[in-house]
Parts: sequence; structure tokens; C-alpha cells
Amino acid sequence: MQQYYEEKTIPAIFRNKAQEFPERIFTRHREDHGWVNTTYEEALTQVNAIASWLINYGIKENDNIAIFSENRPEWVFSDLAMLSTGTADVTIYATNSSPEAAYIINDSDSRLCFCSGEEQVNRLIAAKDEMPGLEKIIVFDNIKHQDPLVITLSEVIKQGKENLKPDEIDKRINQINPEDTMTLMYTSGTTGNPKGVMLTHNNMVKQADQFLTHHPFDFDVTALSILPLSHSLERTIGYHCVLFKAQTVAYSRGPDFLLEDLTDIRPTAFLVVPRILEKIYEKIMSQVEKAPASKKKIFGWALKTGKKATPYIITNKTLPLMLKLRYNLADKIIFSKLRQAIGMDKLVVVGMGGAPLSPEINQFFQFMGIEVHAGFGLTETSPVTHVHTYKEQMPIKLASVGPPLPDTECMIAEDGEILIKGPQVMKGYYKNPEATAEVFTEDGWFKTGDIGHMDEDGYLFITDRKKDIIITAGGKNIAPQFIESMVLLNPFIEQAIIIGDRRKFISALIVPSFENLESWVEKNNIDNLSPEDLIKNEKIIAHFNEIISGINSKLGQVEQIKKFTLMDKPFSMEKGEITPTLKIKRKQIQENYKNIIESMYKN
Repeated sequence: MQQYYEEKTIPAIFRNKAQEFPERIFTRHREDHGWVNTTYEEALTQVNAIASWLINYGIKENDNIAIFSENRPEWVFSDLAMLSTGTADVTIYATNSSPEAAYIINDSDSRLCFCSGEEQVNRLIAAKDEMPGLEKIIVFDNIKHQDPLVITLSEVIKQGKENLKPDEIDKRINQINPEDTMTLMYTSGTTGNPKGVMLTHNNMVKQADQFLTHHPFDFDVTALSILPLSHSLERTIGYHCVLFKAQTVAYSRGPDFLLEDLTDIRPTAFLVVPRILEKIYEKIMSQVEKAPASKKKIFGWALKTGKKATPYIITNKTLPLMLKLRYNLADKIIFSKLRQAIGMDKLVVVGMGGAPLSPEINQFFQFMGIEVHAGFGLTETSPVTHVHTYKEQMPIKLASVGPPLPDTECMIAEDGEILIKGPQVMKGYYKNPEATAEVFTEDGWFKTGDIGHMDEDGYLFITDRKKDIIITAGGKNIAPQFIESMVLLNPFIEQAIIIGDRRKFISALIVPSFENLESWVEKNNIDNLSPEDLIKNEKIIAHFNEIISGINSKLGQVEQIKKFTLMDKPFSMEKGEITPTLKIKRKQIQENYKNIIESMYKN
């Protein structure tokens, strides 16, 4: 068996790391009795067995194989196995419905589908007549299923070990063309059917190289994985970059267990979308609200101190003596204890992308001693094009998504659209040359669909999605995400969407944070009502009128929210209203609640 591979592909890099650092822990996952570790050597054994089974089954180079699962070690081992056979993987979010999964499997021409458990198997079986090209379902959990289409991963590994194909695996890895498609990652699809983004081996390897050059991991990495591996940010930064450094990934059990997993693992690195940080912030603030007056006063003093210290902290400048003494005291009695309580005391960095985070919440984490690095990119750019790095290297600008990665060119078009060139830009959309042509300029710039500007230091600032821009009946251009980010700062608000395109004023649909409302309801002597009753309660409506009035005071006249409706249920993936990465599907929400929206514009 060949000992070392030329590091032009992800499976080659994995094999080199497994041979160089066999005893290092690669993955961690939680089982009933606690956290289970898998070393690089143990992972390689599983990868070889799965890859051998695939070869014995008859999988050819350039075939496509789907993965339909939440984050878990088996996702990664199966991924590395199929890549080792020269095939491309096709990612499906674990939360996708039966029709959504069937669409992706059919559109991608996937022959096989690896999936997590009974829930995903049943969704696939329900649509199997619509997927004539699907030959086999390999399920990670050891479930019994009568359908001959289904086989367990444990059986696949057993059969693979009985007939290993090391020479054929070596041959196939060495024959991979770096420009071959490595993965088809389907866009979340805020409008229309998702498109299969073709990312090559070269895209993925170059992206990791770019990121680690700009943003080195010069520390022992234990990354807590919470974003879906079907999300390109988690895939490349939370998986490939950690693999490049032969470090460790621990898989969270999901949002409901996030704080528990954080305190168990105490990671050194962590990738999030803004909503995760917003929820942590809201949780902290709601706990403070319930605290005695004396503790509230101390916390308020610490916040003021932190805000004064932030400009020095994010630019890596020495604090003036008196401010330094106050900040050190605030850190000792408040911030350090807070970091410890939420399992972030060992964090070196939090990476963030996918949507804007309000500068106020960003500032909070920075002065709390948690360095947040906001970035920008799309699935089509592997995904990172811009990101902050450590403040010792370059200043952090709270409202920005940072400077470009090495070898990345950025240009702002005449209409404000951000254009990108670089080695991380996709090959195109699978079987869709028309859509591919639409997103590239004649001279090869990728059109991101985002509006923004750059400052004199090359830092990029995003103002909105090009397609999301609201043009009022009066012809004024409004950026809804900017207003929504201000609305979501309030701990009593869970979700919000701004309405107003071709309308005479701005309105909003607002989902209250019913959990955070509990103590307010109790203080104001409101009977413990259901969400349906609470949103109709006069005191609650008056409370939200005050909140919106406060937000409006910070907005221009045309940006102000003139009317709003409180919703008794959150926007959900089940109703097609948000994507698996928690982005709002504006068109779908406006369709689902068109009667409510129209009622705000009557009279």
C-alpha cells in the first residue's frame, strides 16, 4: 500500500494524516454512556471497509452518491470512503422532506444514498417509486427494515472487511483529476428548486489552504460541530480545515443540547450562524432580567465598561490604565464566570457566516472575551471569500465581514452587487448551463447576488441581498435585513420578517420569544395564557408597540415599521418558511400569510 499521497484531494490528505498521526482523536460523538472518541487510524479502517464495499458493489469513478443525515462520524467516514473511490458525494439536509430528498437524488443521478436512521429511511422508502435510479439505501443506525433496498452500514463494513481492495483504492485516489467534481451541494433554495453546485477537489483543497493561510489554527483544535455538514461552511472550515491540521471534531447533538455540549466539550473553535449567537445572547440577557437588582446593577456596570473597552480590544490596542483596571475587574467578576458557565472558556475563536449579525451583539461577545470572526461567502464559492482573522494580525470591524482571503479578487458592480474571482469559485450548476451562465459576467466574475461596498482597507460590508431589496410604492429602496437585525436584538422577539415591496409603508410579521415573555407576563399579572391568547392580549400588544417605537426612533422615516402582526407560531422548515441554515424564505412566508399581510394594508 502506498505510504504517502500527493495532497491534491481530500481523501489523499486524510490518508496522509491517518498514517502520520494514527493515535490522534479525529471525531467525538455522544452516546448514552458519554462521549466516544475515534482515532485517525480507527477512522481509516472504517473508510477502507466502506470504500471496498462500494468498489465490490460496482461503483465507478464519477458516479454520484448521496448522504442524507445529521452530523455524526459516519457522515464523514462515508464521505471519505466514496471520495476514495473517485465518486462525488451529494449532500442532503437531515431535515429535508421526502419530496425534497427525492428531487435531489433524481436531479443528481445518485445511485446510492447513505442516511442516518429510520426517519430518513422512511422518507426515502415513501418516495422510492419516484426514484428509479436509486439502487441502495445504506443506513447508519442498526435498524431492521424489510425493504431489500435497505442495508445497514455495519453490514457494509463487515462485507467490506471480508474483501478489502487497498490497491484499487490507491489507484483510484491517484487517478482523481483535481478539476473533477468532488461534491454536489444543493443550494437551500429561498426561491424555486435548489440547484446542484459543482465544487471540485481543487475548489475544496484551495479553500482550506486559503483559509488556513489567512486564519491559521496555531493551537490545539477541538471544534464543536453544530452547523449541518450539508452546509458548505461547516464542510470546508469545520471539517476539511480541521482534517488538514490532523485535529479533532466533536459532533453536537443539535440546538436543543448546544449549551450542554459546549460545557461538556469546552471547544477551542466553533462555527455558527448568527441566530445561534443571538439565542445565546438572549438566554444570558433573560437570566440577567430575573436576577436581583444588585446583580443587575453590577452586570450593567460591566456592560458599560466592556463597551468602552471594545474599540481597543478589537484593534489589539492597549487600554488606558483606568479603563484597563475596570475592564480586568469586570472580566474577573462577570465575563470570565459567564464564559465558564456557557462552556466557552477555552474558545480561541468563533467563526460566523450565513447572515448578518448585529454589531451590538458582535460587540457583546468581543468584550466578553469571545473573539467572533464574521465572514462572507456562498455555497458557490466553497464558501468563504472574506473573513476576519485574529485581531493581533488585523483589526476586527464589527459591521464588516472582513478582508478577502488570499488569491481572492472582489469588485463592486455599478448596481452595488459584489463580484468574486478566485480558486474557490464553483465549476457551475449540475446539468444547468443556463443557470450557470446567468451567475457569471462575460469576463468571468461570479455574481453573488449580494449588495455591498468595500472600505479603504479592503474590508467588505454587506448591505442586503439584491433580490431582497424592498422598493416602496414611493420608490424608496429599503434593506429589510438591516431592519430585521435591529428588531431581533430585542430578547422578546424570536423571529421577524419585514414587508413592504411596492407597498405604501413598511410592516412586519413578528414571532415573540414566548420563553422570554414568561417572567414579563408574570410581573404584569397576566394569566398564564397560550401563545394564541397572548398575541391578542392588550398588555402584550402595548408592550410590543413600545418595543417597535423604540426601534423606529433609530430608523429613517421610510424605514420605520408602521404596522405589525404578532404570530403565535414560529416560522418553520416544515412549512417551507426557513431553510436548514435558518434563512428566511420571504416569498414562501408572504404566500403563507398573505391574508394577514393584506389586512395590515387595508384602509
